[in-house]
Amino acid sequence: MSGMLPLKDLLRGLRSGMTAGRVAIDPLSREFRGPLRDVVDGLDVIATRLEATTSRLAHSIFDESEALHEGHSWTLHALAAHPNGPSVFAQLAYGVLGAAYMRFSEQPILVSETLAAQTFQSAMQATRLNRTEFPAELLLQLNSANVIRYAPFALPSGQTDQSATLAYTAFVILLCVDRDPDSQDTDLLDLCCDTAPLIARKFRFHPDDRIALRTAIADCARLI
Repeated sequence: MSGMLPLKDLLRGLRSGMTAGRVAIDPLSREFRGPLRDVVDGLDVIATRLEATTSRLAHSIFDESEALHEGHSWTLHALAAHPNGPSVFAQLAYGVLGAAYMRFSEQPILVSETLAAQTFQSAMQATRLNRTEFPAELLLQLNSANVIRYAPFALPSGQTDQSATLAYTAFVILLCVDRDPDSQDTDLLDLCCDTAPLIARKFRFHPDDRIALRTAIADCARLI
């Protein structure tokens, strides 16, 4: 796994924390007067510049350039065969899981590329003798690793775990769909998100469900 991924997570966590902190203090800072207000304004300028810098750094230096290349539709089969599969998968997870989660909840969250890459590697290792089990194994590991987490200062809504499970499910289904390069992943993701609750209502996402879960994922991907 690329050693850059933990640093990307750190930069994004720092950026998210700064943004959340500024939002949290804004109603209070309006009441500040004189030097205290000047200090808050100065910190806000620094935070804005640092936020922009960390965002550019995370994308321009660390991203796999081919991961989101226009006209390239990744599947689990292609990722498993790619030499940088874990890193590409992690970058896809960051974008797709964030978008999928928003279909089910407005709770602000963070997606860990480090954990996403680790789950991909672990699922690959666990299914090295039988790749047909890869999608179900990956879904189970994504769910147990808590790749989706609360953003700083976010208040638990009680729906996060279920919404995260639905997002993981939609993501794995999307990566199992055979599609041409001209297809729109956004439209396909909507269909996968519509399908995910059907699986989530049926399974406990327990290892004992692995075989049935594999069949359900394959059936949904084939229909889509």
